[in-house]
Amino acid sequence: MSKKTFLSRSAAIAMSAVLLSSSMSAYAVSDISNHWAKDNIQKFIDAGIINGYQDDTFRPDNNMTRAEFATILSKLLDDPNVPTEHRYTDVPENAWYFDAVQKLCTLQIVSEDEKFNPQNNVTREQVMVMLARAMRLTATDTTVVNKFSDADKISDYALNAVAAFVEKGYTNGYEDGTIRPKNNITRAECVKLIDSLNLVPNANSLEGIMKSIYKGVTAEIPATDITAITADNVQYYLGLKTMDGIEEAIASEPMISSAAHSVCLVRVKDGTDVTKMMNDIKENVNPQKWICVGVDPKNVMVANQGNLILLVMDDTAPQGFVDSFNAIELGGDTEEKPEEKPEQDKPVVTADGLIQYNDFYMDSMGTINTQYVTNFASKIESISNEYLKDAANIYYAVIPSKQYFINDKVETPFDYTSMMNIIRSGIKSAKEIDLTGTLELEAYLKTDPHWKQEGLQEVLNTLGKTMGFTVDLSTYTKNSVPNFTGQHGYKKENFAHETMTYLTNDAINNAVVDNFVDKTFTKVYNTAKLESDTPYDMFLSGPTPLTTITNESAKTDKELVMFRDSYACSLAPLLIENYKTITLVDLRYMASSLLPQHVDFTGKDVLFMYNDQIINTVVLK
Repeated sequence: MSKKTFLSRSAAIAMSAVLLSSSMSAYAVSDISNHWAKDNIQKFIDAGIINGYQDDTFRPDNNMTRAEFATILSKLLDDPNVPTEHRYTDVPENAWYFDAVQKLCTLQIVSEDEKFNPQNNVTREQVMVMLARAMRLTATDTTVVNKFSDADKISDYALNAVAAFVEKGYTNGYEDGTIRPKNNITRAECVKLIDSLNLVPNANSLEGIMKSIYKGVTAEIPATDITAITADNVQYYLGLKTMDGIEEAIASEPMISSAAHSVCLVRVKDGTDVTKMMNDIKENVNPQKWICVGVDPKNVMVANQGNLILLVMDDTAPQGFVDSFNAIELGGDTEEKPEEKPEQDKPVVTADGLIQYNDFYMDSMGTINTQYVTNFASKIESISNEYLKDAANIYYAVIPSKQYFINDKVETPFDYTSMMNIIRSGIKSAKEIDLTGTLELEAYLKTDPHWKQEGLQEVLNTLGKTMGFTVDLSTYTKNSVPNFTGQHGYKKENFAHETMTYLTNDAINNAVVDNFVDKTFTKVYNTAKLESDTPYDMFLSGPTPLTTITNESAKTDKELVMFRDSYACSLAPLLIENYKTITLVDLRYMASSLLPQHVDFTGKDVLFMYNDQIINTVVLK
């Protein structure tokens, strides 16, 4: 917000955010420390515009629902004088988002339809439309969107809004030249897009410091507007004839009020005589500049900290503003630091034998079973030598379990080095793809043994580099399953829960699945399984002896056979766009002697991919 003429609505929104945040306190969330949108998210949290969840997470890569977005946007808008009488049939009065939706309806930011669909995910173009209506943004040239390869997917009703965001530089689309208007927007993407409008000030900016000043004043103050002080208005606000020595300055004055009130902040340039400038302001500013009203000269106060000068003209609480300004620590960041969540020093063993570490629950690996590990390597060798002579390529990969990432902290560490030495010495016919460096604990679910599907980009990069494919998870649509409790907490009272995400795109949506056990279900995701004792089985309906996925529109004619456990259920869908067929074989439930009857390996890539816990505890058939 650099000029008063930016937009009247934007100024009102920004000050609304400032006043709102004066009653909020900063708090920490545990899952944004390494996220690309960390600074944007923390700024909005500190300003009270958006909240994390009760488990101290923000879940930045979860999709944003329409109810969540309505709540955020409503916090940035002034309350309308007359509320709407319209009622949506799916927005009950006791809903936490009722007031927010009603406000947007009153302000004509959303249409008076029968339903609002609050639980639906909000799309990128819907967010831009609502923000454009709130900000009164319009495009002068809608053809600016033609630079995007998917511009034809922008809805007619959203064209002007999307074009306005592009024209004004608020969004530049994605690196691949797309704008993805109908993609669901994530919580992080939504905050980033709103923040591009510069509605919520950084704490170190003059607007942010002004926010902190108002926060410390308890007296009732009229609603104010922020104006940039320039060479054209510097005499009106500060009594000075020029901007000499001033780096930047802003004024906060009533938007509509009969009261005389002005608070100005000036940041002077290095080398400027601050004391002289303070005296010049005090001597020359006009406390009677308003029509019909003015400020008592004794209530004109000037103060400074370092290179910041504060001018207050106010008959209500002039000293309160000065005291609040002096109380702000300006030596470094003025923003309240989020409290860092301490790392747990030592894992604990729960009553049912699970290991708990930093909210992650996991099975214990126990000790190495060299016979089982040796049998695993021998099984791969025997299958390769007997059945895979006509295969195109043969690979194997070991998936580390969660204990791998805290192995140095557990009382009885597992001997991963010995396990891998046995495997590597025993497997000669297949090429190893090392996944250990592609994962971290945060890539796994907290309440379930398995990895997060959205956390597999590095795994895919590593597999693809060797196997000859590419997958970009940023192009997928994220779908959230809230209040998910994995198999570690199934039917346990008061157990933790989290949000699980599954990814979709056209290839996944159009693929046909032939499940050896259940011929009636032919989709990739079976959400009915979420109610079972193994809810992760929603991916490909869980482990089965044999599953084949067919994609007639694949990028290539390549075909893949995966010998796998349950971890592959969430990985395989992400490979569908690259393979005409993917056949998944689970040797826990199917004897290898049956392979010739059910699987043709000719010309196909073969990947053996098993979790270390399976390798150490299960004898494959």
